[in-house]
Amino acid sequence: MRAMPIIRSRTGCFTCRRRKKKCNEEKPLCSGCRRNHLECTWPTENNTTLQTRGKNASSTAVSKPPANKQRAGSLTDKAVDTTVAHDSTFRDRAHSHSSSGSSHDIPDIDMTASDTGDAELARDTSPIMPVSPVASHADIFPDSQALTISSMTLDADPSLLALSPLSLLPNHGRESSDLLSYYLTRTANSMGNGSTDVNPFIAKLVPLAFANPLVLQLLLAQSASHRQSAEAGALGTEVAHHYYTDSLRMFRNVVGEYVAGKEENTLALTVGSLILSLTEVARGDVHGTIFDHLRASESMLNLLLSRPQSEIPDDLPDFLVEFAIHMTVTSIMSTDPKRAPPELSPTIEGLARGLISKGYVGQLSGCWLELLLLIPQVYHLGHRIIASRADGKLSPQPDDIITFGMLQSQIMAFFPDLAVNPYSRLAGLVFKQGVLLYLWSILGTPHQGHGNTAHVNLMAGAVAESLSLLGQFPATLRINTSLCWPLIVIGCCTTDVDVQQILRERLQAMHGTIGLGNMKETLILLEHIWTKPADDVSPWKLSEVMQERQVWISFA
Repeated sequence: MRAMPIIRSRTGCFTCRRRKKKCNEEKPLCSGCRRNHLECTWPTENNTTLQTRGKNASSTAVSKPPANKQRAGSLTDKAVDTTVAHDSTFRDRAHSHSSSGSSHDIPDIDMTASDTGDAELARDTSPIMPVSPVASHADIFPDSQALTISSMTLDADPSLLALSPLSLLPNHGRESSDLLSYYLTRTANSMGNGSTDVNPFIAKLVPLAFANPLVLQLLLAQSASHRQSAEAGALGTEVAHHYYTDSLRMFRNVVGEYVAGKEENTLALTVGSLILSLTEVARGDVHGTIFDHLRASESMLNLLLSRPQSEIPDDLPDFLVEFAIHMTVTSIMSTDPKRAPPELSPTIEGLARGLISKGYVGQLSGCWLELLLLIPQVYHLGHRIIASRADGKLSPQPDDIITFGMLQSQIMAFFPDLAVNPYSRLAGLVFKQGVLLYLWSILGTPHQGHGNTAHVNLMAGAVAESLSLLGQFPATLRINTSLCWPLIVIGCCTTDVDVQQILRERLQAMHGTIGLGNMKETLILLEHIWTKPADDVSPWKLSEVMQERQVWISFA
């Protein structure tokens, strides 16, 4: 015998029908929508009457309804059926990719559209402007494929257009949904510098967040910290503190599970430690907490990269290597000399050189990854020469002279590929001048009065060239996200009040638009350095100034 077909209710609210949930049909707000804090939307009276007639009346007893009503009713049913089918497909796909056994429901959005949608977000043709922390789905996912409801045609029943945006995090509170919206519209763009069309902070980290509750919690905490820094307010501070402490507690719990043998959390812990380090940048941390996160990420990344490639999502290792190098290198200069600085492992450095050989361009390292690998060498050379000078050796050792010459040659030979984003290319040239100044300042700065004329002219020329390059793009562009390191070096190599004012205004504009806390802290540190005697204004005096003020920041 043929099984009786299942008749799907046509009288429940649209929200329950889309979610494939039984509706108790209480109007105006059914119990399911009330319980889940969803907007309860019902078919229009005409459409409901049409569906009832279609089921109960014979073809001869009831006259046909007007053509426009008939068409609206069929489109309504088709649109709702399409939405339900899409939700089921996406949930199945997301569940098959989940590796954490998360209890969180997958939101009704198609994350596969993030690459195409992010191409528009990542274009650096306009300044970053503050947006409302509560953003609509249309703002977050401009691509028409991002939400199934966008596939409905305009000639469908108008009541469909009144459906509320789908919740990003159905099992979380409103604050978490707002923070995720803020992350997608502002924080992710402030973290990445716009050097590529696809932003990995969305395309790579958001899918991981929906598969792993730890990564999700860390991204929400990062978003809260960034919002608090950019918009300032007592309520924002309280929310940021709450999410930050909760994310640290959750991270410690997962670390405990990992130590106990739960190795499937290796990816989440690696990504999590890197997210935490960038969260400290967003917060404007002044206690050096970032250095602890960087040391943890270094060891976790080495462990992760030793695992089979099949356990790591496609091309994610490239982004993680870039992430680790950017964070480590731009933090090394401000490390307390009494503590071991964060180091790049040979494995990570080797992988980075492979990226350079294939012309890698990233949202953190731009097109200057090659220069980032030279900075630790300059750091160690400078400390050797300065230490020998303190021991009474007025001239550098022969090996140090050779190393100095080789580093200078490598830096001078750097030039960005002409195919990269023009703003990324300009930023790469600013970085080049910053690294040259960092190297040359080992021998002294122009205002310290003990350099020869050629040396003074070289450094003055590098400062002037830096200002010329900075003048070719505004401080409101995303590319400035990566420029705190060269700006602090340039600021430590000049006592010219006009140059200082240019740097001051740029950092103020950067913080006002991009909103990362370390931009504000970089300016505060520079203002303090500029009050020092000329002999103490040098990149190599930074750690002493921070020691004096008991402030340890990163320039990432």
